[in-house]
Amino acid sequence: MPKSALTSFLNEVAEVLEAFSIETSSRKGSPEPRALLISFIALAVAASFSRGVYPPIIALATAILLSRALGVKLKRMAKAAALISMFILAVTLPMALYQAYLDQAPLSDSSALLWGLAPLLLRCVAATSALVLMTQSLGLMGLIRALRGLRVPPRALLILVLFLRYIPIMLRDTIKLLSAREVRMVSSSVKDHWLMLSTVASGLLIRGFERAYRLQMAFKARGLDPSFIPAPNVRAGPLDLALVALSSTLACLLVLM
Repeated sequence: MPKSALTSFLNEVAEVLEAFSIETSSRKGSPEPRALLISFIALAVAASFSRGVYPPIIALATAILLSRALGVKLKRMAKAAALISMFILAVTLPMALYQAYLDQAPLSDSSALLWGLAPLLLRCVAATSALVLMTQSLGLMGLIRALRGLRVPPRALLILVLFLRYIPIMLRDTIKLLSAREVRMVSSSVKDHWLMLSTVASGLLIRGFERAYRLQMAFKARGLDPSFIPAPNVRAGPLDLALVALSSTLACLLVLM
């Protein structure tokens, strides 16, 4: 049976978000996790707050070069960038066309208005690429070690891990519930589809409470305490300091351009 557009979209979103909960093996000679975390966050923030077209292009090119240097595949990064681009166009393009219609602008002005969306699109793509590349190069445990090395509280780390783990699981549950209800639907009216979505939302809420309860019971049964997450005692080397210095300098230049 062919999948609906909503089911296909949720499946793609789940695959993109699963990039944030992957595990990677530490590579010899790679920079320290804290240096990678600071560098990628600086690059993402610079791309988000830059102006014009060229700074996000430079940030995106830098992310691609870093992915080649770190041995990270570009497939997931490209999928995340494509998904973000489609979402931005779906949200902003109708508003831009409607504004041009209200202003009764000629075709040339409408094209200029649409071209004005390019910096927004490039900023989002560059920032998303930097964040996805950070997760692929660090992995979930590397991200936890980097944040713990920056003295992030252990309880906040536990919340972050559960957040990254369970969003794709929730989307997979949504797909299963949607598919089961679509198979059993007799009518194809818009009203019936909206009613079906409301039943999916209530089912997800019940499943979420049940999964949270079982997870809490599992933590208590095993005596797990997030306060026992140790802070790594690793010193930054010359390569790590150079990477942080270069990324911070590049971020400042991109914001000032």
